[in-house]
Amino acid sequence: MIAGLVAAAVTSPVDVVKTRVMNQPVVEGRPALYQSTADCFVKTVRAEGLRGLYKGFIPNWIRIGPHTIITFLVYERLRLWSGLRPF
Repeated sequence: MIAGLVAAAVTSPVDVVKTRVMNQPVVEGRPALYQSTADCFVKTVRAEGLRGLYKGFIPNWIRIGPHTIITFLVYERLRLWSGLRPF
């Protein structure tokens, strides 16, 4: 679960910014809040601090944790079946 925790810690800020950009209102065909992902990142940090980038961290961890574990297990099993040695 540690690998899932690290994966969630790294991807949570990107996920928060992506979600905010995708869910922002559109006025007359133009985005109303953010002009770009960098603009969203800066505005979020200014308004909420770094903690704002980790909103929804626990649900993200619950989603990514098992996925990361399964990915590593499948990767290792495929590596063994193909006869590849660890690096």
